[in-house]
Amino acid sequence: MNKRLNEAITRVSKLPDEQQEAAAVVLLDFLDHGDVDLTPEQIAELERRLEEDDIATDEEVGAFFKRLKK
Repeated sequence: MNKRLNEAITRVSKLPDEQQEAAAVVLLDFLDHGDVDLTPEQIAELERRLEEDDIATDEEVGAFFKRLKK
């Protein structure tokens, strides 16, 4: 397993069940539908947020998915 994927799985495994479920939905959606086209700015924002310890609210997660579906 790739080091970054292993790190991501380790971090997700420490989250509460609801957040683990949300992460699983994102990963499975990626696997089912292929690449997600993100801009360099979106990638940078995701990486910045992964470094933070705060947790996204349900509203923030919903807004994220709405932006991906456009």
